[in-house]
Amino acid sequence: MLGFVNVLEEILVRETYIQIEELPPEKQPKVKVAEVVAYALNRLPPLFATSINGWQYQYAYAVNELSPQISQSVKHGIKTVLFGDPLHDLTPLPNHLFTNSSGVLYQLSQILGRRHLRWRDVPALVESVINQSQYVSKNSGQTIIQSDEATVVQDISHLNRQQKALISSSRRFMEKQLIKKQQELRQRELNQYSYEAQWQMYGNSWAWETKIKDAAEMEYRALQSYTLQAQLGLVNVLEHLIFRAIEQVTKPELFARINHSEVAAYALNRLPPMYATSDRGFKHLRQRAINEFARELVGAVRTGIMRVLQVSYADVPPIYAYQFEQEYIQSMQQLNYLFKRNDISLHNIVAIVQDLLARKSA
Repeated sequence: MLGFVNVLEEILVRETYIQIEELPPEKQPKVKVAEVVAYALNRLPPLFATSINGWQYQYAYAVNELSPQISQSVKHGIKTVLFGDPLHDLTPLPNHLFTNSSGVLYQLSQILGRRHLRWRDVPALVESVINQSQYVSKNSGQTIIQSDEATVVQDISHLNRQQKALISSSRRFMEKQLIKKQQELRQRELNQYSYEAQWQMYGNSWAWETKIKDAAEMEYRALQSYTLQAQLGLVNVLEHLIFRAIEQVTKPELFARINHSEVAAYALNRLPPMYATSDRGFKHLRQRAINEFARELVGAVRTGIMRVLQVSYADVPPIYAYQFEQEYIQSMQQLNYLFKRNDISLHNIVAIVQDLLARKSA
Protein backbone atom coordinates (compact mmCIF):
# COMPACT_ATOMS: atom_id res chain seq x y z
CA MET A 1 0.00 0.00 0.00
CA LEU A 2 1.36 3.42 -1.00
CA GLY A 3 0.28 5.25 2.14
CA PHE A 4 3.27 7.57 2.17
CA VAL A 5 4.91 10.13 -0.08
CA ASN A 6 8.23 11.95 -0.29
CA VAL A 7 7.18 15.60 -0.34
CA LEU A 8 10.36 16.52 -2.21
CA GLU A 9 9.34 14.61 -5.34
CA GLU A 10 6.62 17.10 -6.30
CA ILE A 11 8.75 20.11 -5.32
CA LEU A 12 11.73 18.94 -7.36
CA VAL A 13 9.66 18.23 -10.46
CA ARG A 14 8.28 21.75 -10.36
CA GLU A 15 11.73 23.29 -9.79
CA THR A 16 13.19 21.22 -12.63
CA TYR A 17 10.61 22.48 -15.11
CA ILE A 18 11.20 26.06 -13.96
CA GLN A 19 14.94 25.78 -14.55
CA ILE A 20 14.50 24.01 -17.89
CA GLU A 21 12.43 26.97 -19.08
CA GLU A 22 15.41 29.21 -18.36
CA LEU A 23 17.72 27.19 -20.65
CA PRO A 24 18.34 28.07 -24.30
CA PRO A 25 15.60 26.53 -26.49
CA GLU A 26 18.02 24.13 -28.20
CA LYS A 27 19.05 22.60 -24.84
CA GLN A 28 15.62 22.18 -23.28
CA PRO A 29 14.63 18.93 -25.10
CA LYS A 30 17.91 17.30 -24.04
CA VAL A 31 17.09 17.46 -20.34
CA LYS A 32 15.37 14.36 -18.95
CA VAL A 33 13.26 15.47 -16.02
CA ALA A 34 13.34 12.07 -14.31
CA GLU A 35 17.14 11.97 -14.25
CA VAL A 36 17.40 15.49 -12.84
CA VAL A 37 14.81 14.72 -10.16
CA ALA A 38 16.53 11.46 -9.21
CA TYR A 39 19.90 13.24 -9.04
CA ALA A 40 18.48 15.87 -6.69
CA LEU A 41 16.49 13.41 -4.56
CA ASN A 42 19.61 11.35 -3.94
CA ARG A 43 21.40 14.46 -2.59
CA LEU A 44 18.70 15.89 -0.35
CA PRO A 45 17.28 14.61 2.94
CA PRO A 46 14.18 12.41 2.51
CA LEU A 47 10.93 14.01 3.65
CA PHE A 48 8.35 11.22 3.76
CA ALA A 49 4.89 11.80 5.22
CA THR A 50 1.88 9.59 5.88
CA SER A 51 -0.66 12.12 7.15
CA ILE A 52 -2.05 15.46 5.99
CA ASN A 53 -0.43 17.22 8.95
CA GLY A 54 2.85 15.45 8.30
CA TRP A 55 2.72 16.44 4.64
CA GLN A 56 2.10 20.09 5.54
CA TYR A 57 4.96 20.05 8.04
CA GLN A 58 7.42 18.45 5.63
CA TYR A 59 6.34 20.72 2.78
CA ALA A 60 6.81 23.86 4.91
CA TYR A 61 10.21 22.62 6.02
CA ALA A 62 11.30 21.98 2.44
CA VAL A 63 10.14 25.40 1.21
CA ASN A 64 11.42 27.41 4.18
CA GLU A 65 14.64 25.58 5.02
CA LEU A 66 15.79 23.71 1.92
CA SER A 67 15.03 26.10 -0.95
CA PRO A 68 18.69 26.99 -1.66
CA GLN A 69 19.75 23.33 -1.60
CA ILE A 70 16.79 22.35 -3.79
CA SER A 71 17.61 24.98 -6.40
CA GLN A 72 21.31 24.11 -6.37
CA SER A 73 20.71 20.34 -6.58
CA VAL A 74 18.44 20.77 -9.59
CA LYS A 75 20.95 23.09 -11.25
CA HIS A 76 23.75 20.55 -10.80
CA GLY A 77 21.43 17.77 -11.94
CA ILE A 78 20.67 19.57 -15.20
CA LYS A 79 24.38 20.14 -15.84
CA THR A 80 25.12 16.48 -15.14
CA VAL A 81 22.41 15.34 -17.55
CA LEU A 82 23.55 17.74 -20.28
CA PHE A 83 27.30 17.19 -19.94
CA GLY A 84 27.49 13.84 -18.16
CA ASP A 85 28.90 10.46 -19.08
CA PRO A 86 28.20 9.67 -22.77
CA LEU A 87 28.08 5.98 -21.80
CA HIS A 88 25.25 6.64 -19.36
CA ASP A 89 22.77 3.75 -19.28
CA LEU A 90 19.57 4.57 -21.15
CA THR A 91 17.84 1.21 -20.56
CA PRO A 92 14.49 2.06 -18.92
CA LEU A 93 13.32 0.45 -15.72
CA PRO A 94 11.51 -2.89 -16.22
CA ASN A 95 7.72 -2.66 -16.37
CA HIS A 96 7.18 -4.94 -13.38
CA LEU A 97 8.52 -2.20 -11.09
CA PHE A 98 5.41 -0.18 -11.95
CA THR A 99 2.91 -3.02 -11.56
CA ASN A 100 1.38 -1.43 -8.50
CA SER A 101 -1.81 0.50 -7.91
CA SER A 102 -0.35 3.89 -8.85
CA GLY A 103 1.66 2.63 -11.83
CA VAL A 104 -1.24 0.71 -13.36
CA LEU A 105 -3.58 3.66 -12.81
CA TYR A 106 -1.19 5.82 -14.82
CA GLN A 107 -1.06 3.22 -17.61
CA LEU A 108 -4.86 3.12 -17.72
CA SER A 109 -5.04 6.91 -17.84
CA GLN A 110 -2.79 6.84 -20.89
CA ILE A 111 -4.66 4.22 -22.88
CA LEU A 112 -8.10 5.58 -21.92
CA GLY A 113 -7.09 9.16 -22.66
CA ARG A 114 -8.03 10.43 -19.19
CA ARG A 115 -5.30 12.64 -17.78
CA HIS A 116 -6.63 12.88 -14.22
CA LEU A 117 -8.04 9.36 -13.94
CA ARG A 118 -8.83 7.95 -10.51
CA TRP A 119 -9.46 4.32 -9.62
CA ARG A 120 -13.04 5.12 -8.65
CA ASP A 121 -13.72 6.12 -12.28
CA VAL A 122 -12.16 3.06 -13.93
CA PRO A 123 -15.11 0.59 -13.73
CA ALA A 124 -17.55 3.06 -15.34
CA LEU A 125 -15.08 3.88 -18.11
CA VAL A 126 -14.39 0.21 -18.81
CA GLU A 127 -18.12 -0.50 -18.86
CA SER A 128 -18.55 2.34 -21.35
CA VAL A 129 -15.89 0.83 -23.61
CA ILE A 130 -17.65 -2.54 -23.42
CA ASN A 131 -20.99 -0.98 -24.31
CA GLN A 132 -19.55 1.01 -27.20
CA SER A 133 -17.68 -1.92 -28.70
CA GLN A 134 -20.30 -4.64 -28.39
CA TYR A 135 -23.08 -5.71 -26.06
CA VAL A 136 -25.82 -8.25 -26.23
CA SER A 137 -29.51 -7.79 -25.49
CA LYS A 138 -32.67 -9.74 -26.14
CA ASN A 139 -35.47 -8.49 -28.39
CA SER A 140 -38.41 -10.67 -29.54
CA GLY A 141 -36.43 -13.88 -29.84
CA GLN A 142 -33.50 -12.16 -31.53
CA THR A 143 -30.04 -11.07 -30.50
CA ILE A 144 -29.10 -7.47 -31.22
CA ILE A 145 -25.35 -6.94 -31.33
CA GLN A 146 -24.72 -3.21 -31.18
CA SER A 147 -21.51 -1.37 -31.87
CA ASP A 148 -20.38 2.06 -32.98
CA GLU A 149 -20.61 1.09 -36.62
CA ALA A 150 -23.79 -0.92 -37.02
CA THR A 151 -26.60 -2.88 -35.44
CA VAL A 152 -26.95 -6.49 -36.52
CA VAL A 153 -30.11 -8.51 -35.72
CA GLN A 154 -29.57 -12.22 -35.29
CA ASP A 155 -32.09 -15.01 -34.72
CA ILE A 156 -31.51 -16.92 -31.47
CA SER A 157 -34.09 -19.67 -31.98
CA HIS A 158 -31.29 -22.09 -32.86
CA LEU A 159 -29.38 -21.50 -29.62
CA ASN A 160 -29.42 -24.03 -26.80
CA ARG A 161 -30.77 -23.33 -23.33
CA GLN A 162 -27.39 -22.40 -21.86
CA GLN A 163 -26.67 -19.86 -24.60
CA LYS A 164 -30.14 -18.32 -24.28
CA ALA A 165 -29.63 -18.10 -20.51
CA LEU A 166 -26.36 -16.26 -21.09
CA ILE A 167 -28.13 -13.73 -23.31
CA SER A 168 -30.89 -13.27 -20.73
CA SER A 169 -28.33 -12.77 -17.96
CA SER A 170 -26.57 -10.17 -20.11
CA ARG A 171 -29.84 -8.29 -20.46
CA ARG A 172 -30.47 -8.49 -16.72
CA PHE A 173 -26.97 -7.19 -16.14
CA MET A 174 -27.62 -4.19 -18.37
CA GLU A 175 -30.92 -3.56 -16.58
CA LYS A 176 -29.15 -3.65 -13.22
CA GLN A 177 -26.59 -1.18 -14.52
CA LEU A 178 -29.39 1.13 -15.67
CA ILE A 179 -30.92 1.03 -12.19
CA LYS A 180 -27.49 1.73 -10.72
CA LYS A 181 -27.04 4.76 -12.98
CA GLN A 182 -30.45 6.07 -11.96
CA GLN A 183 -29.50 5.69 -8.29
CA GLU A 184 -26.23 7.53 -8.90
CA LEU A 185 -28.10 10.35 -10.63
CA ARG A 186 -30.43 10.62 -7.65
CA GLN A 187 -27.44 10.71 -5.29
CA ARG A 188 -25.87 13.52 -7.31
CA GLU A 189 -29.12 15.47 -7.04
CA LEU A 190 -29.10 14.98 -3.27
CA ASN A 191 -25.46 16.06 -3.10
CA GLN A 192 -26.29 19.17 -5.12
CA TYR A 193 -29.12 19.93 -2.72
CA SER A 194 -26.70 19.53 0.20
CA TYR A 195 -24.22 21.84 -1.53
CA GLU A 196 -26.89 24.51 -2.06
CA ALA A 197 -28.06 24.17 1.53
CA GLN A 198 -24.53 24.67 2.83
CA TRP A 199 -24.09 27.67 0.53
CA GLN A 200 -27.26 29.24 1.92
CA MET A 201 -26.10 28.48 5.45
CA TYR A 202 -22.67 30.04 5.01
CA GLY A 203 -23.83 32.75 2.64
CA ASN A 204 -21.61 34.09 -0.09
CA SER A 205 -18.60 33.29 2.07
CA TRP A 206 -15.26 33.95 0.43
CA ALA A 207 -13.49 31.91 3.11
CA TRP A 208 -15.75 28.90 2.56
CA GLU A 209 -15.35 29.06 -1.22
CA THR A 210 -11.59 29.42 -0.88
CA LYS A 211 -11.46 26.43 1.45
CA ILE A 212 -13.28 24.28 -1.13
CA LYS A 213 -10.94 25.41 -3.91
CA ASP A 214 -7.88 24.74 -1.75
CA ALA A 215 -9.15 21.25 -0.93
CA ALA A 216 -9.77 20.52 -4.62
CA GLU A 217 -6.30 21.74 -5.56
CA MET A 218 -4.77 19.67 -2.78
CA GLU A 219 -6.55 16.55 -4.02
CA TYR A 220 -5.43 17.21 -7.60
CA ARG A 221 -1.82 17.64 -6.50
CA ALA A 222 -2.07 14.48 -4.42
CA LEU A 223 -3.25 12.52 -7.46
CA GLN A 224 -0.34 13.86 -9.51
CA SER A 225 2.04 12.91 -6.72
CA TYR A 226 0.44 9.46 -6.43
CA THR A 227 1.31 8.58 -10.04
CA LEU A 228 4.44 10.73 -10.31
CA GLN A 229 7.00 7.92 -10.27
CA ALA A 230 5.16 6.07 -13.03
CA GLN A 231 4.85 9.27 -15.07
CA LEU A 232 8.58 9.94 -14.86
CA GLY A 233 9.88 6.37 -14.96
CA LEU A 234 11.45 6.74 -11.52
CA VAL A 235 11.56 4.38 -8.52
CA ASN A 236 12.73 4.43 -4.94
CA VAL A 237 14.98 1.38 -4.68
CA LEU A 238 14.60 1.09 -0.91
CA GLU A 239 10.81 0.76 -0.79
CA HIS A 240 10.63 -2.90 -1.80
CA LEU A 241 13.56 -3.82 0.47
CA ILE A 242 11.91 -2.13 3.44
CA PHE A 243 8.58 -3.91 2.94
CA ARG A 244 10.43 -7.22 2.68
CA ALA A 245 12.23 -6.41 5.92
CA ILE A 246 8.90 -5.61 7.60
CA GLU A 247 7.61 -9.07 6.60
CA GLN A 248 10.74 -10.80 7.87
CA VAL A 249 11.22 -9.10 11.25
CA THR A 250 7.60 -8.65 12.35
CA LYS A 251 6.10 -11.35 14.54
CA PRO A 252 3.09 -13.02 12.88
CA GLU A 253 0.70 -11.89 15.62
CA LEU A 254 1.79 -8.26 15.11
CA PHE A 255 1.97 -8.17 11.33
CA ALA A 256 -1.71 -7.31 10.81
CA ARG A 257 -1.76 -4.83 13.70
CA ILE A 258 0.94 -2.45 12.53
CA ASN A 259 0.58 0.29 9.95
CA HIS A 260 3.12 -0.78 7.33
CA SER A 261 3.16 2.62 5.66
CA GLU A 262 4.05 4.33 8.94
CA VAL A 263 6.90 1.89 9.50
CA ALA A 264 8.16 2.32 5.94
CA ALA A 265 8.05 6.13 6.13
CA TYR A 266 9.89 6.07 9.47
CA ALA A 267 12.65 3.89 8.00
CA LEU A 268 12.88 5.80 4.71
CA ASN A 269 13.37 9.08 6.60
CA ARG A 270 16.41 7.56 8.33
CA LEU A 271 18.16 5.97 5.37
CA PRO A 272 20.02 7.54 2.44
CA PRO A 273 17.69 8.15 -0.52
CA MET A 274 18.19 5.81 -3.47
CA TYR A 275 16.21 6.71 -6.59
CA ALA A 276 16.88 5.14 -9.99
CA THR A 277 15.72 5.84 -13.55
CA SER A 278 17.46 3.02 -15.42
CA ASP A 279 17.74 -0.74 -15.12
CA ARG A 280 21.47 -0.64 -14.43
CA GLY A 281 21.06 2.16 -11.91
CA PHE A 282 18.35 0.21 -10.10
CA LYS A 283 20.48 -2.94 -9.87
CA HIS A 284 23.53 -0.97 -8.74
CA LEU A 285 21.69 0.89 -5.97
CA ARG A 286 19.85 -2.22 -4.83
CA GLN A 287 23.09 -4.16 -4.48
CA ARG A 288 24.68 -1.24 -2.68
CA ALA A 289 21.77 -1.07 -0.24
CA ILE A 290 22.09 -4.79 0.49
CA ASN A 291 25.88 -4.68 0.89
CA GLU A 292 26.29 -1.40 2.76
CA PHE A 293 23.03 -0.58 4.51
CA ALA A 294 21.36 -3.91 5.31
CA ARG A 295 21.99 -3.64 9.05
CA GLU A 296 20.87 0.00 9.18
CA LEU A 297 17.77 -0.83 7.14
CA VAL A 298 16.69 -3.67 9.41
CA GLY A 299 17.44 -1.56 12.48
CA ALA A 300 15.33 1.32 11.17
CA VAL A 301 12.46 -1.08 10.43
CA ARG A 302 12.61 -2.63 13.92
CA THR A 303 12.62 0.79 15.57
CA GLY A 304 9.80 1.92 13.31
CA ILE A 305 7.68 -1.07 14.32
CA MET A 306 8.20 -0.33 18.01
CA ARG A 307 7.35 3.35 17.53
CA VAL A 308 4.21 2.57 15.54
CA LEU A 309 2.98 0.11 18.17
CA GLN A 310 3.32 2.80 20.84
CA VAL A 311 1.31 5.46 18.98
CA SER A 312 -2.34 5.49 17.94
CA TYR A 313 -3.03 6.80 14.43
CA ALA A 314 -6.80 6.37 14.56
CA ASP A 315 -7.51 10.11 14.67
CA VAL A 316 -4.75 11.17 12.27
CA PRO A 317 -6.08 12.03 8.78
CA PRO A 318 -3.95 10.09 6.26
CA ILE A 319 -2.67 11.57 3.01
CA TYR A 320 -4.87 11.28 -0.07
CA ALA A 321 -2.85 8.30 -1.29
CA TYR A 322 -4.64 6.20 1.33
CA GLN A 323 -7.99 7.20 -0.19
CA PHE A 324 -6.69 6.36 -3.67
CA GLU A 325 -5.68 2.92 -2.38
CA GLN A 326 -9.16 2.31 -1.01
CA GLU A 327 -10.61 3.32 -4.38
CA TYR A 328 -8.27 0.81 -6.04
CA ILE A 329 -9.52 -2.03 -3.83
CA GLN A 330 -13.17 -1.18 -4.53
CA SER A 331 -12.48 -0.74 -8.24
CA MET A 332 -10.98 -4.22 -8.52
CA GLN A 333 -14.04 -5.71 -6.86
CA GLN A 334 -16.32 -3.89 -9.30
CA LEU A 335 -14.24 -4.92 -12.31
CA ASN A 336 -14.37 -8.58 -11.30
CA TYR A 337 -18.15 -8.27 -10.97
CA LEU A 338 -18.40 -6.49 -14.32
CA PHE A 339 -16.47 -9.19 -16.16
CA LYS A 340 -18.00 -11.99 -14.06
CA ARG A 341 -14.50 -13.15 -13.17
CA ASN A 342 -12.43 -13.41 -10.03
CA ASP A 343 -8.95 -13.01 -11.48
CA ILE A 344 -8.93 -9.35 -12.55
CA SER A 345 -5.80 -7.81 -11.04
CA LEU A 346 -3.02 -5.30 -11.58
CA HIS A 347 -1.25 -7.90 -13.70
CA ASN A 348 -3.94 -8.19 -16.39
CA ILE A 349 -6.33 -5.22 -16.29
CA VAL A 350 -4.21 -3.11 -18.67
CA ALA A 351 -4.10 -5.90 -21.27
CA ILE A 352 -7.85 -6.47 -20.90
CA VAL A 353 -8.66 -2.80 -21.49
CA GLN A 354 -6.27 -2.64 -24.44
CA ASP A 355 -8.04 -5.65 -25.97
CA LEU A 356 -11.44 -3.98 -25.50
CA LEU A 357 -10.21 -0.81 -27.18
CA ALA A 358 -8.79 -2.84 -30.06
CA ARG A 359 -12.17 -4.51 -30.58
CA LYS A 360 -13.89 -1.14 -30.47
CA SER A 361 -11.67 0.28 -33.20
CA ALA A 362 -11.76 -2.88 -35.33
